[in-house]
Amino acid sequence: MFYCNLEHTAKKAIKTRSGKVKNAPTAKNRFHYITRTLHFKKYKESASEQIEFVRSGNMPNFAEGKPAEFWNAAEIYERSNGRTCSSLVVALPKELNQAQRIELAEAFIAEFADRYRYPFTCAIHNHAGDLAGQEQPHLHFMYSERHVDGIERTAEQFFKRYNAQDPQKGGAQKLTADVLGMGKAQLQLYRKKTEELINDSLERYAPTKIVEIRGIQVEVPSFVSCLSNKDYNKKFGTQLKDAPIMNKAVRFAEADEPELFAKKLEMTAEINRIRAENYYELYKPYYEQALNKQHQLAREKNKEEEKQLEQNQEPSKGYDRGPGFG
Repeated sequence: MFYCNLEHTAKKAIKTRSGKVKNAPTAKNRFHYITRTLHFKKYKESASEQIEFVRSGNMPNFAEGKPAEFWNAAEIYERSNGRTCSSLVVALPKELNQAQRIELAEAFIAEFADRYRYPFTCAIHNHAGDLAGQEQPHLHFMYSERHVDGIERTAEQFFKRYNAQDPQKGGAQKLTADVLGMGKAQLQLYRKKTEELINDSLERYAPTKIVEIRGIQVEVPSFVSCLSNKDYNKKFGTQLKDAPIMNKAVRFAEADEPELFAKKLEMTAEINRIRAENYYELYKPYYEQALNKQHQLAREKNKEEEKQLEQNQEPSKGYDRGPGFG
């Protein structure tokens, strides 16, 4: 499954779908959430959750080795309408082991942070999924668009407006999507690069995987695609379908909430049905090859059994002694 989502966190208040105005999420809280520190220290998505990897880097001099101070300073000193952080959440392949996922996370760091000298914090979370109980490793990657240029600044100055004429007098420059020439295509470009990074890792460490399709274990190539099902169908002639998405109330419903729990069971069955059919659409040639092989093995087994039966039914070629003599 491919999942890559990019969000930007700003200081301004936001309006909910119901029309209520509330404070925006903070970079400080996001940092503690993904690193499971401070008030999120005991928080877990599930009992099986593990934090496999945490790293921060490219911090300016005032926050060297102290990422919590950096994200707190972003909340305090960033301009009132400015972004305090941007965040990527990426599903990582469960076909990779922990060390390989960490190596993949380091590739994300190099691509999305180091090349621009962005301050960043990232973490890999892994827990069993609600539907199938399988591992769901995913990467949380947050970064500041403020480019660390080596000029020593206080926390307050770092987040001031950039001074192109005299950089030492202004804040750190923001390398936004517009500045980097990506514009509104940023998410599309990030999704494509994410696809490339994941598929490169899969090609090296887990080029194939075993999936069950219509009751048969089939070996298929490991890959992800950043295309939507609609675009993938258009490009490859498949008939992939979108699975319904559970809201939190349904996803975490227990038996003591009969209506929500019944809805959860119903949606789970439908999601699993659609996923199974999507597997067939994605890997149809491999399924048909495995099915033909299964039929061939069955025919060969039948022939062997028939041959064995014929041999057992042949009359004895030994000497017929006839009736005995008393």
